[in-house]
Amino acid sequence: MTERIVAYTADTIRAAEAPLLAAGRPLMREAARALARVVADELVRTPGPVLVLAGSGDNGGDVLFAAAHIAREGTRVDVVLTRDRVHREALDTALAAGARLRDASEICAAGSDHVLVLDGILGIGASADPRLRGTARAVVEALLPAVIEGRVRVVAADLPSGLHPDSGEADAAVLPADITVTFGAVKAGLLRGRGPELSGRLVLVDLGLEPQLRLVHPAITAVVPVVRRAPAERA
Repeated sequence: MTERIVAYTADTIRAAEAPLLAAGRPLMREAARALARVVADELVRTPGPVLVLAGSGDNGGDVLFAAAHIAREGTRVDVVLTRDRVHREALDTALAAGARLRDASEICAAGSDHVLVLDGILGIGASADPRLRGTARAVVEALLPAVIEGRVRVVAADLPSGLHPDSGEADAAVLPADITVTFGAVKAGLLRGRGPELSGRLVLVDLGLEPQLRLVHPAITAVVPVVRRAPAERA
């Protein structure tokens, strides 16, 4: 439904998450379950293999835990790590569930037979300049033609990788998402700059940040379509 959405900066959202993390809330696991449910819904429409692009930060952990849920349902899940460093528990969980590692060079050289890409390269913890580099950039540039032609759908975790979470700035090496599953609160960059162009349909997953966020001013408000997912829907 279309409604007035409040969006926040990355720093504000991290501050709102902090007390929940300190209390032991498994926010990454909760986000991953919600993400996997959205992917499952998409696979009902277009069944086929899923390519997971996992970076070194929390978004990489989100998509790897989601990959485990997806693989357990019998879908072929291929994982490309865009950095040497990875969330080890999440990767081990995904591999134990049946996901398989693929080298980035295979995707770049041979193309992809995947029907859906799950983008978890970068999140809100990225540097001030979130432009993709190295392996991540090479893989995204290799996938872009199929995505632009509509042969592969993209679900972005939290925000499309390479999009600045606050300003919405981005260069050409960003996979435009069909759906962005954003966790806890809408990031300001999804509503600014190239955000609306690159983020597709917004799905907002409730992680219980509202009490903290009510104490601060949002960065931006806008009337946009959004689908809300409550915790019960993620179980």
